[in-house]
Formats: sequence, C-alpha cells, structure tokens
Amino acid sequence: MKYRWAAVIILVVALTGCMHGVGWPDREAAFAAIDERRAHEVIAVLASPVYEGRRSGTAGEALAAGWIASQFKDIGLSEAPGFTDYRTTYPSPLYTIEAFTGITARGTAGESFLGDRAQSAPYAGSGTVEAGAVLAGFGVTMDGYDEYAGLDVIGKVVFILRYSAPSRSVPEAQTYLAAKVSGAASRGAAGVIIVDMPSSPSPFDMEGQTVSALPGAPPSALVSVDGARSLFWAAGLSFDEVAAQAWAGGIVSRDLAMTVRFGVTADWNPEARAYNVAGVLAGRDPTRQVLICAHHDHLGTDRTGAVYPGADDDASGVAVMLEAARAMASAKGPPPVSIWFVSFSGEEEGLLGSAAFAAGTPGLASSLVGVLNLDMMRSTSGLGVAVDSSDERMMDAISRAIRDGASLAVIPWSGGSDHETFSRLDVPTCMVTAHGREVPWYHATTDTALDFPVSGLGTAVQDVLRVVWGLTGSL
Repeated sequence: MKYRWAAVIILVVALTGCMHGVGWPDREAAFAAIDERRAHEVIAVLASPVYEGRRSGTAGEALAAGWIASQFKDIGLSEAPGFTDYRTTYPSPLYTIEAFTGITARGTAGESFLGDRAQSAPYAGSGTVEAGAVLAGFGVTMDGYDEYAGLDVIGKVVFILRYSAPSRSVPEAQTYLAAKVSGAASRGAAGVIIVDMPSSPSPFDMEGQTVSALPGAPPSALVSVDGARSLFWAAGLSFDEVAAQAWAGGIVSRDLAMTVRFGVTADWNPEARAYNVAGVLAGRDPTRQVLICAHHDHLGTDRTGAVYPGADDDASGVAVMLEAARAMASAKGPPPVSIWFVSFSGEEEGLLGSAAFAAGTPGLASSLVGVLNLDMMRSTSGLGVAVDSSDERMMDAISRAIRDGASLAVIPWSGGSDHETFSRLDVPTCMVTAHGREVPWYHATTDTALDFPVSGLGTAVQDVLRVVWGLTGSL
C-alpha cells in the first residue's frame, strides 16, 4: 500500500511541476538550437544592397519586412492578432532631400562658403533662408539652465552644438537632432545649423542622408568641425575655443554678427506606409506576455545613391531576436506565458513603428510581463543591459539571468529606442545593447556585415533567453 501512495505522490509532484513550467524550457534543446553563423547570415541578408538601407516607407523596407515574416513562418510562430501574413502597416510619410545648396556666411572677418563640409540635416524643412545668425549653445533648456535665455531667435539662423556638456545632467531626449531642430523652430528660428564637436567620438557622415521631416521645421543643416571653424572665423571667433568652453559647461550663447544663407529642396510623399512584423509563441497563460523586439529599419540611401547598410543598427538585433525565437520554439512544450517577437520599422524616425504597434494593440500593455529591446549587438566582449534601477521586476529578471551565467553588464537607463515606447506605458522594460552612438560606424555607410564578428552572437542569444526565463519564473 505504501508503494501505491508513493506512486500517487510522484505523479502529483510531476503534474504540479508541469503546471509551473518545470517542463519549459528544455535548456539543453534551446541552447543546442542556437546557431551564431545563421544569426550572422541574417545580418548579411538584411544589410545587403537589395534592401537599400531599409528606410521606413520604402520598397526596400517592405521587402525586408516580408523576409522577416517568412522567417517567423519558418520558425512556426503564430500570427499576432490583427496582423496579416505576420505584417501590418501604418502611415510613414517619406521626406527626401533632392538638393542642398551649401552654406554661405558673411561676417565681420570675411566670407565663408561650405561645400562638402556641410549637408542637409535630418528633419530639415524645404526652402531657402538668408538671415542673421545666433549661437544657442547645445540648445538645452531645463531648470536653472537655459541656453536660449536672453537670445533673440525669431527670424534668425540658429547654430546649435551637437550633444551636450558632459558636466551637466541633460535629459538624453534633448541631445537628439530632432529635439534641437524642433526646439529652435518652436522659438521662431528661420533656419537651424547643427555643428559637430571636436570632442565627438563619432563625426557626422557628410554624405547627405535625410531621415524624416518635422511638421513646420525650417531649413536645417549639419556642419563638420572643419566647416564650423570656417563659419566661426567669418564671425571673428575661434570655434575650438567656443566648443571647449561649452564642453566644460560654460554658457556660450550669443549673437554671431554674421548673415547666413543656404537652401534645401525636398520631396514629400504623404502616402508612404511602413511595416511592423510580429509572431507569437503561444503560452499556457495567454493573458500574460513577454515581448522581444528589434527594429529592421535604417537610414536608406542618400541623394548620391550611397547605401547605409545598418548591419549593427539594427539588423543585428533582428538576427538575435530570430535566433532566440528558434531556440525558444525548440525548448519543447509551450512557455508559461506567450512570447511575442516583433520587428518594428520607424525607429529611426522617432519610434513611429512601436508607437503605431502600441496604439493598434491597446490591451497588450496591461498584460505585458516585460519588454526586451535588442538594438546594436556588435560586440565580442559582452553586452550591456540598460534598465531603470527602480524597475524591480526587470531588475530581478536580469539579476537571475546573471546568476545563471548571463554575461550582461547592467548599465544606466537609456531611452532613444523602441523600449521607451513601452516604458511610457509603465511596462517593465530594458534594452540589450553593445554600445551607444559613440562608435565610428554608427549611422554611417561603413556599418556593414563584412567585419561584423560572428563570435558573440551565440552568447547574446543565450543572454536574451536567460532574461526571458527570469521574467517567466523559469530559472
């Protein structure tokens, strides 16, 4: 009789274990399914010229979305509600620069003309401007620190330095080009010139790529360090001295006592549409979900025809996401919660794709256990995970993953990618990434798959799996 009771107890324990997810994951099967060379091939495919840089709203981006959808189908993921063939679209108006005249400046010291030392800026408006110029430092406005204070901006061309002073705790959102252009525009600027910094670890690529328009944006340009030296010379100033003072935290805002002229010709296509792609690994509890995302869009081509391949940013994130999906689908049995895999477009335009996704799935946010955003995986020395230290659920999952062997380094919270969309909805979020915007291939034509290291991709997938298992209580 005691043996019969023992058998019943063993059966109950076994069934209880299955109910709580002991049967998932089969870690050995999941890890065995990871193929870092296959992940690298995904990067090579998406960064190839056939996709023309995958700018949102273009034929190349639509083609890339279709290819990712075919991978979701091959893995065996279910279609997400509201998606057809794993895809859905949203409006993504295209704004394309056709011509840029170059900048002419006339000041107290002389006249300067910039040819290839300047380009039209992302978010540039169309038109020609000729007006007096002012310098608004980094264009930062916050409590106790306003670089526009006392500056007459209306009808002027506003010069704004790139980035922000490292000695000041400036919100990252104020360092973006779009924020600098829109900040000047909201104050009545007739034109905007963003100036690169001598201390910049990642110089502007002066090829002339344009990403997106801002409603009501004035003509805007980017200027290299050499170009800035020439322009400031015309105003009787040393750009290096001004830049050093600003970088040290000083206020450098002033009237530049010169007249600036330049023009931008742009084409606007309001009918263009972009794609989001989603697949679901159904879980035992369909009322709870984990979302793993990356963005497949990049910068497209510039007006010279040069392609921005976007291998690191963010074909690499898509590659790691797809490999994680294959691994989890191989882990035998359904996960305790549903796992969504989503490839967004429109990240480069200001998180438009993830915003459209969140608006199109209004009930999803309340059921999300957590969001992992994978953006820029190029590394051979391990990845960082940007997380808000007050996000207890995500911090706990990451801590579990690290104790389990994940080679992740916790780094300060950083926005600027699609996880920010979900953070605004109070969903536990993190961004897994190898670096920031400081690398020389960031948003450059040199971001190719040719020198992208294969080693490290397998570890990246394992780290993502461990965080997901931590979120689902499977560690």
